[in-house]
Amino acid sequence: MALFIHLRRRLISYLIIAFSFFVLNGCTSLYTVVGKGASNFGQDVMMPYLLTTKDMELACSTGESLEPVLASLGSYTTDVQQLKVLTNLIAGLCAHEDAQEANLEYIRLAKIGQISVAQDARTRSKRLHTLAADRQYNAYLALSSIYGEIGNECPLFSNENGELIWTLGTLAAVQSVLSDTAGGGEIGVPKKLAPRAIRAASCLDSEEGNKRWWGLPKAIIALLSSILPGVGEKGVDQWEQMAIAAQIGEDQGVRISRALMAVGAENAGKVDLLKNLIRDQADSIEKIAPSHDFRLLDTVATKLIIGLSDALWTEAEGHRTPQGALGTFWDDSEDTSALDINFDDL
Repeated sequence: MALFIHLRRRLISYLIIAFSFFVLNGCTSLYTVVGKGASNFGQDVMMPYLLTTKDMELACSTGESLEPVLASLGSYTTDVQQLKVLTNLIAGLCAHEDAQEANLEYIRLAKIGQISVAQDARTRSKRLHTLAADRQYNAYLALSSIYGEIGNECPLFSNENGELIWTLGTLAAVQSVLSDTAGGGEIGVPKKLAPRAIRAASCLDSEEGNKRWWGLPKAIIALLSSILPGVGEKGVDQWEQMAIAAQIGEDQGVRISRALMAVGAENAGKVDLLKNLIRDQADSIEKIAPSHDFRLLDTVATKLIIGLSDALWTEAEGHRTPQGALGTFWDDSEDTSALDINFDDL
C-alpha cells in the first residue's frame, strides 16, 4: 500500500510541477507533452499496480481523485483515455457499493415500519446508483474515444492491453445501463448500449479470448441475452453459458464472471441459484488464490457477491451477512454439502 501511495503522489507531483512550469512559460502546446508523460506513467506503472491491489477503498480513492486530472489532460491528448476507462469503472463500482449500503438501510427501516426515513434511504440509494451510472458511462465514453462506438466492427488490437481495455470498457457499458435503470434513468444512458455491448463482447468471445479474460466476454453476452428479450441465440441456455464463463474465471482466480451471473440471478428472481452462487464463491475463495496481476477485479467480484448476500440476509433477518459466514444462510439445514448448481432447475 505504501508503494502505491508513493506512486500516486509521484504522479500528482509530476503533474503539478509540469503544469506550473508550462503556465509560467506560457507554452500551451507543450501541455500535450505533459499529457503524454502522465499517460505513459499511468498506463505503464499505475494501472498495472492498481490492478494488483486488493484494497478496494484505496482503489476507490484513486479513481475518484485522479479522474479530474485525467479529464483536464484529455483536452490535449487522447493517450489518457485508457487509464480513464479503469479509473471511471472503479469509481463507478464504488458508488454502486455505497448505493447497496443505502438499500440495506432502506430494507431495515421498512421492516420496522419507519416509512419516511426508509424512503429517504431509498432516495439516497437511487442517487448513488445515478452517480455510479454517470461514472460508468464516462468509462464507456473514454473507450469510445479510442475505438469509436462499440457494436460496429471489431477493432484490430495491437496488444493485449488493448483487449483488456476493450473488455473493461464493455463491462462499464453494461454496468452503466444497469445502474441508470436502478437510479430511475436520470443519466439517460442509451438503452441501445446493451445490445451493442453484446456485439462488442463477441469480438473476444473465443476460446482464447475467454481464457485470457476470465470468461468475461461470454458472461457479458449471456447475462444481457438473459435480460433482453429476443437478442440471445436460439437454442442456447444462457445460464449454462454463464456457468461456463464463471468456471473459466474461477480457474484463473478472477471471479468477475460469477459475480455477473449472480447479478443476473438476482435480477431474474432466482433466489436458490443466487444462494448457490454465493456458496460457490465462498468455497472458491478458500481454495483458489486470486490472480496476482488482476487481484482488484477478483476483489470487486467478491464485494459484489457479498452485497447480494447482505441483501438476502437483511430481507430475511434484518441484518447483513454475519462476519465470516459468507456462503451460509439463516434457513440452512445441517446438511449443506450439496453446493453444485442443478441446471435442470433453472
